[in-house]
Amino acid sequence: ETDGRITIAADSDAFIVKGLISVLLAVYSGKTADAILAIDGEAELAKLDLASHLSPTRKNGLFAMVQRVRELAAAATEDAP
Repeated sequence: ETDGRITIAADSDAFIVKGLISVLLAVYSGKTADAILAIDGEAELAKLDLASHLSPTRKNGLFAMVQRVRELAAAATEDAP
């Protein structure tokens, strides 16, 4: 976290997961915890229609990553002075 903004870093060996991570970074990284919590991640991803192109396992993994980012942002707001 820098200046109240959260920097997210993630990686994967699988190319498809790398791509999904890149999408999540574009949506969430560099924003404040409050801004992250204000984003409807599922709605943002629905705009890209990604879910229709992913296997159920990849889709579940993607939404699990969204949930984890939200959990981290919520924890950051609790820790804020």
